[in-house]
Amino acid sequence: MELITLEAQSERAVIVPEAGCQCLSYRAGTLEVIAGPDNPDAWREHPHRGGIPILFPWPSRVAGARFTFKGREYRLPVNEPARGNAIHGFACERAFRVRRRGPYFVTAILDSTDYPDLSSIWPWPFALEIDYEVGNGLRLKARITNTGNLVMPFGFGAHPYFHAPLNPRGARDAMMIQLDAKARWPLDANLIPTGKLEPLAGKFELRTARPLGSDTYDDAFLMAAISKDGEAAPRARLIDPSMKIAVEIRADAAFEDFVVYAPPDNAVVAIEPYTCAPDAFNLAARGVAAGMRELAPGQTFEAGFEIRLNVP
Repeated sequence: MELITLEAQSERAVIVPEAGCQCLSYRAGTLEVIAGPDNPDAWREHPHRGGIPILFPWPSRVAGARFTFKGREYRLPVNEPARGNAIHGFACERAFRVRRRGPYFVTAILDSTDYPDLSSIWPWPFALEIDYEVGNGLRLKARITNTGNLVMPFGFGAHPYFHAPLNPRGARDAMMIQLDAKARWPLDANLIPTGKLEPLAGKFELRTARPLGSDTYDDAFLMAAISKDGEAAPRARLIDPSMKIAVEIRADAAFEDFVVYAPPDNAVVAIEPYTCAPDAFNLAARGVAAGMRELAPGQTFEAGFEIRLNVP
């Protein structure tokens, strides 16, 4: 399995196209920003528990691993057996092919026709291209093309894991999270949105940077895009006060929802840009607008985000 190293000035990223186009690590100077799996073999066991897993054709959970689209029910493989859900799609489990590469960039593609077994899981043929580029930050762009004959539902997301703290001598409790959100999706016991947005309050009021403390998160937020060079740009920040450094994620406006994941038993925080809310397919079937997208035959969708360091 080839590890592709991208370098620009003092920045370095390691991409593994054959491991779901995973970003294994991203370093700026001496600071290791991404909390990646120890090696590609660790990825095989848990494809979305470190690095930057690619989440397609749905991010987060599909309740009961089934959904209805245009009057027909579709069943997905259950890969969260404790809750009976399908989680994070299947792109992160598949090998991508490299299409182009250079010292600081790489493009890889997942073509569903390369995997005949996918037609029984996902009956809509597609091509998913991922661009990575390093230099003054790490940028990721997705291009999704419907190569079939039917309208395809989809959502796209990514799951960047960050060290918390960034400073090995720092403390998790002191880390701060800030999110340009305007509401949150309340979740049921199976971590599925109930379908009704709620105002931000308590530990979910993250519009002003809030210390992580002993709080844990596995929560979905509807974002309020701010202006970036005249364009809407949903934004989140993870701040390490001990280093006076913030990791900032800025996304294209298509990323209307972010998930914050901060488990109690792992020194990481994941800030996940999504083009839709968790369980968006089922929410759409109920008439709830939650970001599910439809791609007509031959159409292409593009969106991306960037990760960079700055001063809080």
